[in-house]
Amino acid sequence: MLKEHHFIYLAPEKWAGLWRNRQQLMSVFARDNTVLFIEPPTFSFRLAGQSLLRRQVGLPNLYVFRFPPYPPLSGRFPLERIFRIARRHSLIQALKKLDMQNPILWLSRPYMVERLAEIPRARLLVYHVVDEYAGYAGLTREQTQRLREQEKRIFSLADIVVVTSKKLYETKSPFHPRTYLVPNAANYEAYSEALRDPRLPEALAAIPPPRLGYSGLIGDKLDLEMLLCLAKAHPQWSLVFLGEARFVRPSELWPRLLSLPNVHYLGQVEISKVPHYVKGFQAGLIPYRQNLQAENISPLKLYDYLAAGIPVASIDIPAAREFKGHLHIAENPLRFPEIVEAALGDTSPERILARRDIAAQNTWEARGEQISSIILTTLRSE
Repeated sequence: MLKEHHFIYLAPEKWAGLWRNRQQLMSVFARDNTVLFIEPPTFSFRLAGQSLLRRQVGLPNLYVFRFPPYPPLSGRFPLERIFRIARRHSLIQALKKLDMQNPILWLSRPYMVERLAEIPRARLLVYHVVDEYAGYAGLTREQTQRLREQEKRIFSLADIVVVTSKKLYETKSPFHPRTYLVPNAANYEAYSEALRDPRLPEALAAIPPPRLGYSGLIGDKLDLEMLLCLAKAHPQWSLVFLGEARFVRPSELWPRLLSLPNVHYLGQVEISKVPHYVKGFQAGLIPYRQNLQAENISPLKLYDYLAAGIPVASIDIPAAREFKGHLHIAENPLRFPEIVEAALGDTSPERILARRDIAAQNTWEARGEQISSIILTTLRSE
């Protein structure tokens, strides 16, 4: 594992909230390295007076940096240039305070290439591709083209490209000679600890089993029509949703789903409590739309479900096929109910242990070691 290095993670979202691979990986690296997690600029004065640089509770080497808030007009010329200089100055002051030198800079979105001028020169630039960003819902043709152009610029600047799925490796590796496949993983120890506790959160325990659970971002990638049909056809099953609900395009299906008596939305819970909810599911759901985004995704929830030992019912996507001996996979939405039923019966101790064993081989610590090896090899070749 890397030790005594400095990391700068240029984040697309705040540290608090739904945890993704960025929070998991940076938490691992922060055990022996200094990590600065830079939140995106905010264009309001609501946060005025709050600390710009704060140490993350429980992670003494991880710091979260928030740019000073700016008025909405700061993105227009010539104010854009003035505020860019101001942002760079505030960041440099934070770096001096942490004595960060020769940092490893981490980007995870194509548009971040536009912000490189704000970041002091890095020792190494890592581009972490976690989705096929061109497959996101709501993009216009012009936005998609601009995104592809930005990504090409990052490829020309990056020292290392890390992708999370085989499909992403196929599409991105031709553009960069140092492209590496590092899938997502599970916090295995957190789930082991949760399983040693027989109690369930009160909100979950109040829901009658069998509980079909979904944990993660609730949005456009979900096949809500399929879930609506599932809930209506099987009123004896409880559908439980855990996480933030955020849709790019307004969806009338989500309110309709929530109106059903056997559908329960528990909202977003603290990351440390998520394993205690997931272990109480009788089956974990991966109910994605079968589209470009799903073809390239590496679902964190898949590894979480396996770490909890629960059966998994998934729509047919490449990430699920990689574990087909341990999952129940529906070829299409029409077959999803029968796959869920099969998953509910997959509860033998041997099968639970097998799922847990798969998760034990796919931990964030293992991923951190893999990326550490890649970075060290690259640094030695300079």
